[in-house]
Amino acid sequence: MAIDARQEFLNRAADALAASPSTSSHLLALHTQLLHENSKALNTKQKKEYCGACGSLRKPQWTRVTDIKPKRIKASSASTPSASVATVYKCLRCRKRTVLGSKKKTAPKSLRHAAAKASTKGPTLDTKGETQAATDPTKSVDNQNSKKRAKARKQGGLQALLASKKSAQPSLDLFDFLQ
Repeated sequence: MAIDARQEFLNRAADALAASPSTSSHLLALHTQLLHENSKALNTKQKKEYCGACGSLRKPQWTRVTDIKPKRIKASSASTPSASVATVYKCLRCRKRTVLGSKKKTAPKSLRHAAAKASTKGPTLDTKGETQAATDPTKSVDNQNSKKRAKARKQGGLQALLASKKSAQPSLDLFDFLQ
Protein backbone atom coordinates (compact mmCIF):
# COMPACT_ATOMS: atom_id res chain seq x y z
CA MET A 1 0.00 0.00 0.00
CA ALA A 2 2.85 2.38 0.83
CA ILE A 3 4.52 1.54 -2.47
CA ASP A 4 1.33 2.32 -4.42
CA ALA A 5 1.04 5.67 -2.64
CA ARG A 6 4.68 6.42 -3.43
CA GLN A 7 4.18 5.54 -7.08
CA GLU A 8 1.07 7.73 -7.25
CA PHE A 9 2.99 10.62 -5.66
CA LEU A 10 5.84 10.27 -8.16
CA ASN A 11 3.39 10.17 -11.06
CA ARG A 12 1.50 13.29 -9.89
CA ALA A 13 4.73 15.16 -9.15
CA ALA A 14 6.02 14.39 -12.64
CA ASP A 15 2.80 15.70 -14.16
CA ALA A 16 3.03 18.87 -12.07
CA LEU A 17 6.65 19.42 -13.08
CA ALA A 18 6.03 18.83 -16.79
CA ALA A 19 7.50 22.26 -17.54
CA SER A 20 10.87 20.91 -16.42
CA PRO A 21 11.47 17.86 -18.61
CA SER A 22 14.58 16.62 -16.82
CA THR A 23 12.92 16.67 -13.37
CA SER A 24 9.74 15.12 -14.71
CA SER A 25 11.59 12.35 -16.52
CA HIS A 26 13.69 11.62 -13.42
CA LEU A 27 10.55 11.24 -11.28
CA LEU A 28 8.88 9.02 -13.86
CA ALA A 29 12.04 6.92 -14.20
CA LEU A 30 11.92 6.37 -10.42
CA HIS A 31 8.25 5.44 -10.77
CA THR A 32 9.10 2.88 -13.46
CA GLN A 33 11.98 1.53 -11.38
CA LEU A 34 9.60 0.95 -8.44
CA LEU A 35 7.25 -0.92 -10.74
CA HIS A 36 10.07 -3.17 -11.98
CA GLU A 37 11.26 -3.85 -8.43
CA ASN A 38 7.76 -5.08 -7.61
CA SER A 39 7.68 -7.21 -10.80
CA LYS A 40 4.95 -5.09 -12.34
CA ALA A 41 4.81 -3.84 -15.89
CA LEU A 42 3.63 -0.50 -17.17
CA ASN A 43 -0.01 -0.58 -18.13
CA THR A 44 -1.25 0.74 -21.45
CA LYS A 45 -2.30 4.10 -20.03
CA GLN A 46 1.16 4.67 -18.56
CA LYS A 47 2.83 3.65 -21.83
CA LYS A 48 0.73 6.25 -23.62
CA GLU A 49 1.54 8.98 -21.07
CA TYR A 50 5.33 8.64 -20.80
CA CYS A 51 8.38 6.78 -22.11
CA GLY A 52 9.17 3.63 -20.16
CA ALA A 53 12.92 3.95 -20.74
CA CYS A 54 13.82 7.55 -19.91
CA GLY A 55 10.58 8.72 -18.26
CA SER A 56 9.92 11.73 -20.50
CA LEU A 57 6.29 12.73 -20.93
CA ARG A 58 4.67 11.99 -24.28
CA LYS A 59 4.43 15.52 -25.62
CA PRO A 60 4.63 16.42 -29.32
CA GLN A 61 8.04 18.03 -28.79
CA TRP A 62 9.54 14.83 -27.36
CA THR A 63 7.52 12.04 -28.99
CA ARG A 64 6.64 10.98 -32.51
CA VAL A 65 3.39 9.02 -32.83
CA THR A 66 2.75 6.79 -35.84
CA ASP A 67 -0.44 4.85 -36.51
CA ILE A 68 -0.03 1.64 -38.49
CA LYS A 69 -2.99 0.91 -40.75
CA PRO A 70 -4.02 -2.61 -41.78
CA LYS A 71 -3.36 -3.72 -45.33
CA ARG A 72 -6.43 -4.22 -47.46
CA ILE A 73 -6.30 -7.65 -49.03
CA LYS A 74 -9.72 -7.84 -50.64
CA ALA A 75 -12.55 -5.37 -50.96
CA SER A 76 -15.02 -7.94 -49.65
CA SER A 77 -13.18 -8.35 -46.35
CA ALA A 78 -12.59 -4.62 -45.81
CA SER A 79 -12.77 -3.54 -42.22
CA THR A 80 -13.32 -0.02 -41.01
CA PRO A 81 -10.83 2.18 -42.87
CA SER A 82 -9.94 4.35 -39.87
CA ALA A 83 -9.05 1.46 -37.56
CA SER A 84 -5.35 1.12 -36.88
CA VAL A 85 -3.57 -2.14 -36.15
CA ALA A 86 -1.00 -0.57 -33.85
CA THR A 87 0.37 2.75 -32.63
CA VAL A 88 4.12 3.32 -32.43
CA TYR A 89 5.44 5.89 -29.94
CA LYS A 90 9.04 6.94 -30.57
CA CYS A 91 10.76 8.93 -27.82
CA LEU A 92 12.92 11.62 -29.40
CA ARG A 93 15.09 11.89 -26.27
CA CYS A 94 16.21 8.26 -25.88
CA ARG A 95 15.09 6.88 -29.30
CA LYS A 96 13.09 4.05 -27.70
CA ARG A 97 10.09 2.77 -29.62
CA THR A 98 6.96 1.54 -27.89
CA VAL A 99 4.37 -0.36 -29.91
CA LEU A 100 0.83 -0.52 -28.60
CA GLY A 101 -1.51 -2.86 -30.46
CA SER A 102 -5.18 -2.10 -30.73
CA LYS A 103 -7.66 -4.53 -29.31
CA LYS A 104 -9.57 -6.30 -32.03
CA LYS A 105 -13.27 -6.69 -31.53
CA THR A 106 -14.06 -10.36 -31.92
CA ALA A 107 -17.43 -12.01 -31.90
CA PRO A 108 -18.21 -14.12 -28.84
CA LYS A 109 -17.33 -17.79 -29.19
CA SER A 110 -20.95 -18.95 -29.25
CA LEU A 111 -21.75 -16.66 -32.19
CA ARG A 112 -18.75 -17.92 -34.16
CA HIS A 113 -19.73 -21.56 -33.60
CA ALA A 114 -23.34 -20.83 -34.60
CA ALA A 115 -22.16 -19.16 -37.81
CA ALA A 116 -19.87 -22.09 -38.60
CA LYS A 117 -22.67 -24.61 -38.07
CA ALA A 118 -25.04 -22.59 -40.24
CA SER A 119 -22.54 -22.43 -43.08
CA THR A 120 -21.93 -26.20 -43.08
CA LYS A 121 -25.63 -27.08 -43.35
CA GLY A 122 -25.86 -25.93 -46.97
CA PRO A 123 -28.04 -23.28 -48.60
CA THR A 124 -30.35 -21.40 -46.29
CA LEU A 125 -33.53 -19.48 -46.98
CA ASP A 126 -33.74 -15.74 -46.47
CA THR A 127 -36.84 -14.14 -45.02
CA LYS A 128 -37.68 -13.17 -48.60
CA GLY A 129 -37.42 -16.78 -49.78
CA GLU A 130 -34.17 -16.39 -51.71
CA THR A 131 -31.50 -19.04 -51.37
CA GLN A 132 -27.93 -18.22 -50.44
CA ALA A 133 -24.92 -20.15 -51.66
CA ALA A 134 -23.20 -21.46 -48.56
CA THR A 135 -19.46 -20.91 -48.80
CA ASP A 136 -19.00 -22.44 -52.28
CA PRO A 137 -16.08 -20.09 -53.12
CA THR A 138 -14.32 -20.80 -49.84
CA LYS A 139 -14.70 -24.55 -50.28
CA SER A 140 -13.12 -24.42 -53.72
CA VAL A 141 -10.26 -22.25 -52.41
CA ASP A 142 -9.71 -24.66 -49.51
CA ASN A 143 -9.78 -27.59 -51.94
CA GLN A 144 -7.19 -25.91 -54.18
CA ASN A 145 -4.93 -25.18 -51.21
CA SER A 146 -5.26 -28.79 -50.05
CA LYS A 147 -4.29 -30.06 -53.50
CA LYS A 148 -1.26 -27.75 -53.59
CA ARG A 149 -0.11 -28.98 -50.18
CA ALA A 150 -0.53 -32.62 -51.24
CA LYS A 151 1.45 -32.00 -54.42
CA ALA A 152 4.25 -30.31 -52.46
CA ARG A 153 4.38 -33.24 -50.01
CA LYS A 154 4.55 -35.71 -52.88
CA GLN A 155 7.36 -33.80 -54.61
CA GLY A 156 9.26 -33.49 -51.33
CA GLY A 157 9.00 -37.24 -50.82
CA LEU A 158 10.21 -37.94 -54.35
CA GLN A 159 13.17 -35.59 -53.93
CA ALA A 160 14.11 -37.29 -50.66
CA LEU A 161 13.90 -40.70 -52.37
CA LEU A 162 16.17 -39.50 -55.21
CA ALA A 163 18.67 -38.10 -52.73
CA SER A 164 18.79 -41.38 -50.81
CA LYS A 165 19.27 -43.36 -54.06
CA LYS A 166 22.16 -41.12 -55.08
CA SER A 167 23.85 -41.55 -51.72
CA ALA A 168 23.31 -45.34 -51.85
CA GLN A 169 25.27 -45.74 -55.13
CA PRO A 170 28.50 -47.66 -54.58
CA SER A 171 31.55 -45.50 -54.29
CA LEU A 172 35.22 -46.40 -54.66
CA ASP A 173 36.68 -48.17 -51.67
CA LEU A 174 40.25 -49.07 -50.61
CA PHE A 175 39.68 -52.67 -51.67
CA ASP A 176 38.83 -51.53 -55.22
CA PHE A 177 42.35 -50.14 -55.59
CA LEU A 178 44.06 -53.23 -54.11
CA GLN A 179 42.74 -55.63 -56.79
